Amino acid sequence: MKNYVNWAILAPGRIANAMATAMNGIKNGKLPNISGDKIRLYAVASRNLERAKEFADKWHFEKAYGSYEELYNDPEVDAVYIANPHAFHLDSVLGCLKSGKHVLCEKPAGCSRDQLNKMTSLAREKNLFFMEAMWTAFNPCIREIKKEISAGTIGNIINIDSRFCNRNPYDPNDRNYDPRQAGGALLDLGIYNIYFAMMLADFSPITAESSAVRMLKGVDAWNSVNLTFENGIVTSFQDAMDVPSTTGTHDAVIYGTKGFITVENFFMATKADVHVYKNIWGSENEVIREIREPFAVNGYEYECAHATEFILTGRTESDVHTFKKSEDLIDTMDALRRDWGMKYPWE
Repeated sequence: MKNYVNWAILAPGRIANAMATAMNGIKNGKLPNISGDKIRLYAVASRNLERAKEFADKWHFEKAYGSYEELYNDPEVDAVYIANPHAFHLDSVLGCLKSGKHVLCEKPAGCSRDQLNKMTSLAREKNLFFMEAMWTAFNPCIREIKKEISAGTIGNIINIDSRFCNRNPYDPNDRNYDPRQAGGALLDLGIYNIYFAMMLADFSPITAESSAVRMLKGVDAWNSVNLTFENGIVTSFQDAMDVPSTTGTHDAVIYGTKGFITVENFFMATKADVHVYKNIWGSENEVIREIREPFAVNGYEYECAHATEFILTGRTESDVHTFKKSEDLIDTMDALRRDWGMKYPWE
């Protein structure tokens, strides 16, 4: 049995560069809990051979393919990180699984529960590792935040507020504004707000929801959402593709009965401050802990290392970001889209 994973990357775009950076960091010993020898940078596949070659040269991959089918047919490929736009994930995931490859697929893995079910069903049938690449699930700073919450430092959680707003001016050729490519703020940005709240609410089922949305050319350009969990925690968030953050960061606040935690850039957090109230009104507070957890590389290394270890030990489903968590996440987004009357052309 091999003691390393031959990794391939499908679709060498922006997000693939981030993962390649992380993979190289692991190989160079930046992550102490995994040996760099366990990762082999094996292949890159693009619809454009020159683009694949350029990416492979830049990031030290051994092979470059000008089609996805060549990657599927290479028996030396063990696992594939899928990095194309999410509207194309289904075909890519199924293509990899059918050819016996383990899969780490960029979020959201599926654009709907139906798509996700097809992926997880085939992964189970083929006895292959499959995981949605939700890097927030493996974030060291959020792990420390959860420790503070479990310890009761801020009391019982009442509310989780977050915003994720970017200014991306309307362009009909931009995938974010194209319903045929499952565009919109929800699947690109809001997925993080929902997952962040679910992590802290221990994935308690959602029992009520309300939302406001501004549609543009068939996709949600802006949304404001309140979700209530079965355990009473409420999350309120806003996402936008065409409205900038007023602070320059994408922040969250976790409110408890004894204090609150502020989180800078919650979806890729490295900084958080734990506050406790000094009076019963909460008008005065003090910071009792500054959480500082810089990434070993860029944040993508943790999910890659996790997938590598699971593949090498023959495990097919993550115990951190499980199939059930992916299902809860996409179910929530499906429900919001139904409320908005927002459908993709193939639905």
